Amino acid sequence: MNRYAKRCRGTLWAMACTVLFAGCDLFEVVNPGPIIDDALNEESAGKTVLIGVVADVEVALDAMAWLGGPASTDLNADATQPWLQDAGEGRLTVTNAESSWNPMQLARWGGAAGIARLNETQSDAASNQFLTAAYMWAGWANRILGDNVCIAVFGGEDKDGDGIADPGDVHETNMHYTRALERFEAARTRAQSTGHDSIAVASTAGMAQANLILGNYSAAQSLAAQIPDDFMWVAHRSDNSGREWNSVWQFTHENQKQITVWQMYNDSIGPDTDPRVPWRDMNQTSGGGVKPFLRQLKYTDRADDYPLAKGHEMRLIEAEVMLRMGDRQGAIDRINHVRDRVGVPPVSAATDSDAWLALDRERNFELWLEARRLKDNARFAAENLSPWAVAFMQNRDYCFPPSLAECSANPNVTGNAYCSQN
Repeated sequence: MNRYAKRCRGTLWAMACTVLFAGCDLFEVVNPGPIIDDALNEESAGKTVLIGVVADVEVALDAMAWLGGPASTDLNADATQPWLQDAGEGRLTVTNAESSWNPMQLARWGGAAGIARLNETQSDAASNQFLTAAYMWAGWANRILGDNVCIAVFGGEDKDGDGIADPGDVHETNMHYTRALERFEAARTRAQSTGHDSIAVASTAGMAQANLILGNYSAAQSLAAQIPDDFMWVAHRSDNSGREWNSVWQFTHENQKQITVWQMYNDSIGPDTDPRVPWRDMNQTSGGGVKPFLRQLKYTDRADDYPLAKGHEMRLIEAEVMLRMGDRQGAIDRINHVRDRVGVPPVSAATDSDAWLALDRERNFELWLEARRLKDNARFAAENLSPWAVAFMQNRDYCFPPSLAECSANPNVTGNAYCSQN
């Protein structure tokens, strides 16, 4: 992702400025070993607090990229682990939810706690670089949750650190998008006032994503239009340690064959039809010994990064809003703009149903293995928009429920319908 190098010039904001780009130091880390919590209450620890926020979000996205893959139209499971096989067959239960629920909730809580700590410790809080970045990354944490979980378990802003919602204050997942939007808006406002353009643009992209799902279509379209085609913001992976590896790579390479492209839509179009969804037939069976192993090649290294937002996705947000507003041809033109940029033939649509199917497939190509497809499958099926989504979601769970530990420890969700699953 060398396109990020240019974002390091003269700014402390780009996530490109991690260890991969030593010329920028906001996210450059030297591991000091264990840190006493009280030490983080010093102003000099601001960067350390931010790094913790970012790291938890990156781990949460990594977990959902590979766990959400077989639960959605991204990948097929042929796994030796029963819980992964269950996900591949559309069974998302509380007993199998620890690996998904816990890292996402930690990222959400860590973002809120980091913002609170930085507000207390940074003398220039109104313009502080670490605090502004923390708001943005807390936005990503909530967007990732909204894309993947069934319910929210936090109450108002003042309760965000306790992990327990007020009685009756358990909401459907849109509360996560509302919180994400608040975080992104705060980050963009702060960044614009201090001239940190890259974080302002990234936060704008996050706002477009959240507004689309919340049904604020005009706002989503307007925000998306502000993002250039070549924009990309990523969650970094690294080969430093297992926690930092790209887990989609791990479960499809290095002798792991737990998830396969077999019988997914990307299988049906062939391995070389679209460069955004590359795969290879390895001429062997997958880990469970039943299905052919078609290896994904989007991530070919343990340090490959996950996109969080892209310019091409913004064009598809514009396309979706146009389609919802009755402009079928405008929507197809936006889709074909993206397809032209990646070098694949244009599509056409004689009916609105054809256009929705084209959009669904295009979002599949563009957001493949980025922990985004479960929400698309669910929302396009629920509105009966895409026949592909409708067919796929038959008899499948559409979101990850709370974990068994959450259901046991949080009295406000114990009686929730999702906690009755097993």
